[in-house]
Amino acid sequence: MPSIKDSPTELRHLRYFLAVAAAGNYHRAAEALHVSQPTLSHQIKQLEGQMGTPLFDRLSRTVRLTAAGEILHTRAVTIMRELDDARREIAELQTMESGQLRVGIVSTVNVAVVPEAVSAFRNRYPKVTVSVREMPMESLEAEVLAGKLDLGISFISTKNHPHLDTEPLFVEQLVAVLPDKHPLDRQRKILLSEMLAQPLVLLSHGFCTRELVVESVALQQLDHRLHPAVEMNSIEGVLSTIRQTNMVTLLPESAVQWDKHPDLRVRRLADKPADLSYRRVGLIWVNGGHRTAAARAFAEEVRGGLVNGKKR
Repeated sequence: MPSIKDSPTELRHLRYFLAVAAAGNYHRAAEALHVSQPTLSHQIKQLEGQMGTPLFDRLSRTVRLTAAGEILHTRAVTIMRELDDARREIAELQTMESGQLRVGIVSTVNVAVVPEAVSAFRNRYPKVTVSVREMPMESLEAEVLAGKLDLGISFISTKNHPHLDTEPLFVEQLVAVLPDKHPLDRQRKILLSEMLAQPLVLLSHGFCTRELVVESVALQQLDHRLHPAVEMNSIEGVLSTIRQTNMVTLLPESAVQWDKHPDLRVRRLADKPADLSYRRVGLIWVNGGHRTAAARAFAEEVRGGLVNGKKR
């Protein structure tokens, strides 16, 4: 009966094994690794000898993992990820004299959180490059889990992936945004139903902001009254349209920094809290994953900005 041999399995064996599993083909894997196909085949045979069993089923032009290969694949991915984390931690001993920070963020939160945090972070760590990408919540979570992002700033709910850790930052609520001298601004209180009676400019479907509006309308059974006059796919586009027309919009409070839009009127809705939907916004990390020094430092800048009143 074949058994696992007591001989050392080297990292190159695992790297080659993972490359073949990813390519599903020895030729493509060899090209990706910049080695000859016979060399690659020999290394895989060595690994199979060490494991005491075949790791791939050889088909006509492709290969696929055997049951034993599936087990090794799961472990090998973890081993290589842990090694990458160790390398990054060692590199961070250089006190962030280099490196990269990769942050994913949902679009409506970007203007409220990121610019000030990036500015403060870059002032402290000018040699660390920063990449910030806006993306939908589902894509953001997938890239954090895959290690393609060091940190996410997204919505926190029961829908978050179970392998993610979350840290609440603030609550996202809808506000009414009006052009200067709009009749509604003369009222002491503005209700959602009154906003729906006006020509509305809204972010398109697919944005979490649109979901907030739809959910709030549903809570008050006002679905039949939601008929936006204009739909757009950017916050700046919405705000520019408000400036140039007598239309109004509903946006998350954090998307409209009051001090940067003195020509617009931003008013909280007077409806009961239970009649309006909301989102909790927070930091998103991999549960138990390595948190880079750069990501931790950036998170501190985000928290500090919120404490110092940059987010109302």
